[in-house]
Amino acid sequence: MLRMDEFAPRLSGGENPLPASNFRDIGSRLTLLRTTRGWRQRELSRRAGFDPPRLSRIERGKARVTLPELVRLGMALEIGLDELVFGHPPSLEGEWANLVRELARALGEDDLACARRLLRALVVGLRGLSS
Repeated sequence: MLRMDEFAPRLSGGENPLPASNFRDIGSRLTLLRTTRGWRQRELSRRAGFDPPRLSRIERGKARVTLPELVRLGMALEIGLDELVFGHPPSLEGEWANLVRELARALGEDDLACARRLLRALVVGLRGLSS
């Protein structure tokens, strides 16, 4: 799910800039994406049109990355901005498990049992539609 709506004003230089921890997270993610491809910083710098020291500062979370830079990095890594900024999307199984945990925290035992029956009915109904 694309969550850029929440961050768009902050990325564009609005009143509330992103906290430094977000830039460290982006830098860590960038390092991971680069190393899984077997690239050194110089290779990603070349592909994205970056000065190598600038890329190093971004990866270490020492520099605030701009939106145009994110676009160039995403194109060089052949990934979407959402994955670069927010990380790999969760698996469907993981997402369902998180939803069930949220329901368990929010609902009582009877309501949780009802929610499980509704989810099972939804699954059975969806299977019937795909047949």
